[in-house]
Amino acid sequence: MPANLKDLRTRIKSVKNTQQITKAMKLVSAAKFGRAQNNVLQARPYARALEKLVLKLVSGGREAEAHKLLQSSDSDRVLLLVISSERGLCGGYNSNTIKAAIRAVDELVTAGKKPVVMCIGKKAFQVLSRRPLAGGVKGQKLVTLPQLSQDPAGLLAENEKGVLHLGVQFDKPNFEFAQTVSTAIESAFAAGAVGEVHIVYNQFQSAMTQIPVCEQLLPLKSSVTSATAGGESVLEPSWSDLANSVLPRYLTTRFYQVTLEAIASEHGARMTAMDNATRNAKDMERRLQINYQRARQAAITRELIEIISGAEAL
Repeated sequence: MPANLKDLRTRIKSVKNTQQITKAMKLVSAAKFGRAQNNVLQARPYARALEKLVLKLVSGGREAEAHKLLQSSDSDRVLLLVISSERGLCGGYNSNTIKAAIRAVDELVTAGKKPVVMCIGKKAFQVLSRRPLAGGVKGQKLVTLPQLSQDPAGLLAENEKGVLHLGVQFDKPNFEFAQTVSTAIESAFAAGAVGEVHIVYNQFQSAMTQIPVCEQLLPLKSSVTSATAGGESVLEPSWSDLANSVLPRYLTTRFYQVTLEAIASEHGARMTAMDNATRNAKDMERRLQINYQRARQAAITRELIEIISGAEAL
């Protein structure tokens, strides 16, 4: 067999194997995407209802200004949470998140802030920890969830210009994980270790559309008072008792909702990317098959000509 035919057969086999892998990954992501999408849609009504209640609470005048989660801090340190995936092969999901994080760091540095980047998900950490960011943000450090829970204020104060990686497997977020992280963030904010908390993630729209956004989590007053509460409210029990119970719950619920949006966006992006990869593999296989048949036909024709020429010479 001529060398070019052997090479073509090898390439066709390789493309077929790749096609099988991408098709299997698409099916797995499709199954996970269905569950993740269902989780997002089920969590949204509760999150919206809780946000309406918070809107009424933050319109409480002087009482609202006195709560720790609604007060503006004098610290110029800003915690930037970046949610990415643990694995690649999901199209532009991670690259869009990283670009949004870099833009957010640039804007914070321009505003005179000192950003501390904490990555939830390995892919963003791998890029941001190697790339010098604006304001000298560089370096890398692995932070476990117990470390973050024990002393979040001291941990963030030590890493004023660093990139932290929360060392947890971010595949199946649950409410306990969200509660642990939000409690640590709340403690750091209340202690004055950070003046603001922002989060960068991909907002889920559909399987083909994920929008990278940067939102402010703390202080709550800056992020949830954009809408009008409307009308007077009678709160029972007292405002302070209700705020101490509802506002931390809202912070945890908001962070949990963000993680669900990020996971659904990841599976949707991976499913779309693997579907496109499978189609491209099919097209490549078809083109290689055509080239193989043409090369095989040319080789057969050449051998026939040699045989006929040899017979005529005799």
